[in-house]
Amino acid sequence: MLLRQSFSIRIETWEKKVAKRNIHYIGILANVDRSVTGLRINDKFTIEYKSNDDIAPFLRKIDKHYGLQKGLGISPRGSYCVVGADIDQFEATPQGVAMRPSVLNKTHELLQDRCRLLRLFKEGNVTLAYSFLYHLADANGEPKPFAFGREQTIEDTTLFALATDEISEAESFMNSHHLPLAEPFLQLALESFELSYEAHDAGLAFLSLMTSMEVLLNPSNHELRYRVSRNAATLLGQDRSEGETIFREMRGLYDKRSKFVHSGNRSLVMRDDVLKLREYVRMTLKEGMGSGLSKDDLLRTLNTCGFGERLWRTDA
Repeated sequence: MLLRQSFSIRIETWEKKVAKRNIHYIGILANVDRSVTGLRINDKFTIEYKSNDDIAPFLRKIDKHYGLQKGLGISPRGSYCVVGADIDQFEATPQGVAMRPSVLNKTHELLQDRCRLLRLFKEGNVTLAYSFLYHLADANGEPKPFAFGREQTIEDTTLFALATDEISEAESFMNSHHLPLAEPFLQLALESFELSYEAHDAGLAFLSLMTSMEVLLNPSNHELRYRVSRNAATLLGQDRSEGETIFREMRGLYDKRSKFVHSGNRSLVMRDDVLKLREYVRMTLKEGMGSGLSKDDLLRTLNTCGFGERLWRTDA
């Protein structure tokens, strides 16, 4: 009993020496416009516009290490930022700061995954360019950043923008799905899809997207062009006419892929080809995720359907 009381007293005395301080977060987004303002990433994080005066302490830290770079969310006027208050706490002691280094990694990973889901929801390379943890150093509320992370160089600068009626849909999509995806074929296809944003030219982006389509829709090593095209048309076509259009366009894209691979002629693939194929991949991934089926079951169902028949959809 005496030992237990002594231990309790020593703990209490130690806790009096330790000051708890709240950890806050700010992340600078790239390739977005004002339409994302107010988008709730989850119950802790929202997207807000911040002037460069507001984020000056963070810009100074970037500039010190890398220099302020165009294309990574930094503009002369300000930036769209993910913000989160009181996401965690650290202990400020007379000897310094004691905190778990995993806080930034976990936060950055969580928000990266939300950006990945937004890219899957709609075209646009929304990217978390920089991440900062900070605390308020004094009564005036001056932010003091003490940990930060940085994304790799962004190759694709396609703008991500939401229509007013898409904001709630985007939030619902982020809340309904979690990464990595449960089905391995969907996860592999997603990663190939994401590589199209990182490739340094249209041809390589195009090939990564066609790989994604093959992962999703190819049941074997035979008749690749026909099977991928037909399965895409059956999966995505709302009716017979749209199915025939998708079938024709996918065959054309696959022909372009074959010519490009055999000739190495990069001029064969245009930016519009990448955007069209990426949208087909995006739609196919979302249909696959929504079906809840394994790859074998999904392809078996598609094989029994005609264009416009959507037997795997509960709203069909």
